[in-house]
Amino acid sequence: MSVTLAQTLDRCLDIAGNPTVALSFPQRRMFGQALAFLPRQHYRRVLELGCGAGALARGLVVRCDQYVGLDADAEALVEARALPARFARTDFLQGRVPHDIPEGPFDLVVLNGVLQDLSPEELERLALRLQAVAPAADILCLRSLLFEAPDEAFRPQARLGAALGRSLTACNLDRLFRIDVFEPDRAAAA
Repeated sequence: MSVTLAQTLDRCLDIAGNPTVALSFPQRRMFGQALAFLPRQHYRRVLELGCGAGALARGLVVRCDQYVGLDADAEALVEARALPARFARTDFLQGRVPHDIPEGPFDLVVLNGVLQDLSPEELERLALRLQAVAPAADILCLRSLLFEAPDEAFRPQARLGAALGRSLTACNLDRLFRIDVFEPDRAAAA
C-alpha cells in the first residue's frame, strides 16, 4: 500500500499537533527582542495583525489593558483563544489585512509577518486605516528573513512608515528576522 504525501503530512500533524503553536528558537528570540524594543512599558489598547496562534500575544497581554489580535487562519485562532487571559482583556478576530481592521483607538499596532503579502495598493489602504484607528500609535513590524534578502525585507515597512509619516526609531536586523519600530512625533501629538 502506498501512502501519499498528504497522508504523511496529516499523520505528522496528528502526532506533533498544530504547527502554529510550536515556536522555533528564532521565533522565540524574535518575539523576545520585539517585546524589548517596545517604546513604552504599558499600552492601553494593542492591535496585533497576523497574531496566529497567539505566541506574541502571551508577552503583549502583560503590558496592556486590552489586546486585539487579527488573523485569517481560523485554526490558529482556536489555539489563540485557548490562551489564559490573566492580565488583559483579549479578543481574537478572524479577518484579513487591511480589510477587516477593527475600530480603535489603539496605541500600539504590531504587524507580525503580514506586510510582505500586501500589494502597494493594500499597503496604502492599510496606512489610511491605521491613521483612522491608531493615529498616535507606536508601530512594531516583525518579519522573517528565511526566504529573502535583508534589503528586500525593509521595503514594505519603509512604504508604510512613509505613508503614516512615522520615523524609524529602532531596527534590529538579525540574519533570520527583522524588527522595525516606527513612532509618531510625540511633540507634535502633544
